[in-house]
This record gives sequence, C-alpha cells and structure tokens, in this order.
Amino acid sequence: MQMTKSHIHTTLLGVLLLATVLRPLAAAGQRSDSLTCRYDHRLTWGQTVAPTLLLAGGATVAFTPSLHDNIDIKLRDWLQLDGHKRYEAENLLQYVPISSVVLLKACGLESRHNWRDMVCLGAGSALFTVLFSNGLKYTIGRERPYPGVFTSFPSGHTMTAFFGAEMLRREYGEEYPAIAITGYAVATGVGLLRMYNNRHWASDVLAGAGLGILSTSLMYWLAPYLQF
Repeated sequence: MQMTKSHIHTTLLGVLLLATVLRPLAAAGQRSDSLTCRYDHRLTWGQTVAPTLLLAGGATVAFTPSLHDNIDIKLRDWLQLDGHKRYEAENLLQYVPISSVVLLKACGLESRHNWRDMVCLGAGSALFTVLFSNGLKYTIGRERPYPGVFTSFPSGHTMTAFFGAEMLRREYGEEYPAIAITGYAVATGVGLLRMYNNRHWASDVLAGAGLGILSTSLMYWLAPYLQF
C-alpha cells in the first residue's frame, strides 16, 4: 500500500518539527548545566539488547510465513474465540507513561533532567516514534488481523506506550524502581490490548515495543551531540 498525500504530509511535518525542535538546541549548548554534566547519555550495547531483540523477533515472525501462521494467526484466533467485547482503553492508556513523566515532575519528584531538557528529550523521542511508525507502516503496508487495512506493522499504540515507559525509566527509575516497573507494565498492557481487540498481530506489538524503546534511547544518545 502506497502512502497517501495526507500520510506524506504527516511524515514531512514530523521531519520539519524535529528540525525545528533540535536546531535551536545547539545554540544553547554552552550552559554550565548541560546534559553531559548531569547524566551519562552514552548508548551502550546492553541498552540496545532488549529492544533490538523485540524488533528483530517481531520482524522475523511477521515476515516468515511459517512463523506468522503458527504464532500470529493462532494467537489471534485463540484470543478471538469467545467473540468477546472489545475494550479499547489502550487509546488513552498509551499516553499514561509519557504523561506520568510530566505529572511526577509537576508534583515535585526529582527527575534526572530539568523541565527544559525533559521537554526537549520528550519531544524528540516522540517525533522519532512518529517518523519510524509512519515510515514503516506505509512503506511495508502489512494487512491488519482484520481485512482491508494495511497499516499493521509496527503497532503505533505500542510504540507510543513504550517510548514513554523508557523515558519514565530513564528519568525516575534509578531512584524509584517501582515507577519504571509500573510504566513498563502499563505499556505491556497496551500491547496486549491491541491483540485482544484484534487491532494488531503479536509480531506488530513486539516490533512496536522495540522501536518505542529505541526511539527514546536514540534521542537520549543524541542529546550531548546536539549540545542543549
């Protein structure tokens, strides 16, 4: 399925917004409280193992016919056996982790970054998520579990939830592990609901989780080079 004009415009808008957010950051890079002074932003191999495995696993299942038949389809059929009512709470739940980053800061909980840096990191991570999601969805054109819609891979809701959960972990997880665990639990619930509601294959959800984490990791890694 080819991208429509609206999809192309959305992607281009994301690119322009990303440039708008990131370009001014370099000009503010000489502050004494720069990111590199207060937080280790190095991207280590250990940080990339879990999201890379999630993305690789999802892609492998999605595009290997035998695995798709034995995992995606069988799990979809099992989840839909009872003809259950759909509870599409994930439409709001996907925003809980990233909203929690802001709300906890507003309530006075100490985070790794100040307000300005946090907003920049969150905006950049969100824009990477949008660009990766739109780019893959409309380039690959995979059909969803229900027929006629070809925007299945990866799950955008899951990406949004996991990018927020990873940012929540990075900002508060070291001092408050329970917060990081809760954020990832909510994000996992979003992915499970996407399957339960027959909106995505399991492989879409796995890939979305990996890409969401990688989007945040990429932004945090780039921050010192942008010097904001």
